[in-house]
Amino acid sequence: MSKILNAVLSFLSIPVLMAHYGKEQYGVLSIAIACNACMYVLDMGLNVGAVKFYSQWRAEGDLKRIERVARTNISFYLLVSVLNVLLLMAIALFGAQCFAISEQQVELLTTFMLVLAGLSVMNWLGNVFYQLLVANEQLGYAMKVQALQAVLKICLLLSIAWVDMSITTYFFLFTLLVAMALVPYALRCRRDAMLLNFKPALYLSDFKVVFGFSLSIFALSLLQIISVQSRPLLLGMFAENGATMVADYRIVELIPNFLIVLCGMYASIFLPKISAMMSHANMQAVQDYANVWTLRTSILACMIGGAIFLCAPELMYAYLGSEEDTLAHWLALWIPAIILQIHTTPGNAVVLAHGRTMPLILTTLVACVLSIPVNVVCLERFGVGAAVVSYYVYILIVVVLLYVYYYDHVVRIKGGEIFQRFFLPTVGAMVSLLLCNLLFELFHPWMDFHSRWESVGLIVVKTATWVAVYFFVLKSFKIRNAFKILREE
Repeated sequence: MSKILNAVLSFLSIPVLMAHYGKEQYGVLSIAIACNACMYVLDMGLNVGAVKFYSQWRAEGDLKRIERVARTNISFYLLVSVLNVLLLMAIALFGAQCFAISEQQVELLTTFMLVLAGLSVMNWLGNVFYQLLVANEQLGYAMKVQALQAVLKICLLLSIAWVDMSITTYFFLFTLLVAMALVPYALRCRRDAMLLNFKPALYLSDFKVVFGFSLSIFALSLLQIISVQSRPLLLGMFAENGATMVADYRIVELIPNFLIVLCGMYASIFLPKISAMMSHANMQAVQDYANVWTLRTSILACMIGGAIFLCAPELMYAYLGSEEDTLAHWLALWIPAIILQIHTTPGNAVVLAHGRTMPLILTTLVACVLSIPVNVVCLERFGVGAAVVSYYVYILIVVVLLYVYYYDHVVRIKGGEIFQRFFLPTVGAMVSLLLCNLLFELFHPWMDFHSRWESVGLIVVKTATWVAVYFFVLKSFKIRNAFKILREE
């Protein structure tokens, strides 16, 4: 539920904030958020590494080691938060002039940076307790906290229409809501004896085991960030009208991100579960788990992605209030690549739990390096679609490596079985899309829309038809009840 609510928040925030505060102030807010997002590389991959080892040690009964590393984590994140504060203060005092904004906007950006700096310690320390909750299979509690946060954020967003609230007040309250997750996380960890002593410590011999693995995750994450963030930057640098092109990209990107968030609802449970299985060397259980969750993830991704594919023109009209055929086409073409990426989520968790990440890092590096020039070369011909083409290059290289080399030869699971769980729901989606298009063609005279409400109505009709046809096709393929598959724990 928290993932859905946060996806709704992301979808609503852009038009609401731009309408209330104007495009320029929203742009300054976006710069502040982007600067803060870049600071998360200071985590050094510890969010993944800590969960992996906590889960493994918990399965082995080594709870004292978990406590030692968790207390060392407190020291680490305190150090990181101090560094984060210094970097944000530096941007506030000296770096704002680097952006192409007015003096008044520089003052606004400085205020945003000071707010982020003031709440930095709370934000970072929340990671310590979140990692413990996930490793102790209390992700459900963390999701409830995040769902409550999302509801409060949505209420805050909607309240600006009735309350005379400045953008700085809005940003402070929004950032405070994010930071306050520390309190319920810490209280639950103390109540359930996951961590009784909150005093910072330095157990470096235990910590370096986690940190060494986390650094490889950091390298992998950094490459992925470069690949993602380079696309709009390249559009802005090499396109004739860079600002307009980047704006178009952000609009098209929003809905695929919405799909990723919705389909990532289960992703947080994969790593702790698989790490615990691997600590007992139970590779058959790992194989079965990867098979089942690849099937579930593929069905969910195809179900949501297929609806977006069918409704791309209506979605663009409903969101922008005008027809954007080019953006709608690239949105539809982006969806298959997103589905291809999402189905590997359980397999990726197996790779991370196994620990041999260097080949994956090298492959990601190659994919990143090759996709960047593709983006530049295709720009003149495809415009914003160049970013979509470069994404296909990136994701195909990584996925092909997983199946050709990583699954069978490194982590020793059967890639063919995993691919079969992806293949059947995907073929079912292709057949369903063909049937739906034929059906919609019959009713073509009644499928036109000339207002946002008409486009929303068509989205509802098309989505309901698509879900019914897709589940009928899955049943014909002898895949048992898809609703039951998605509900199972």
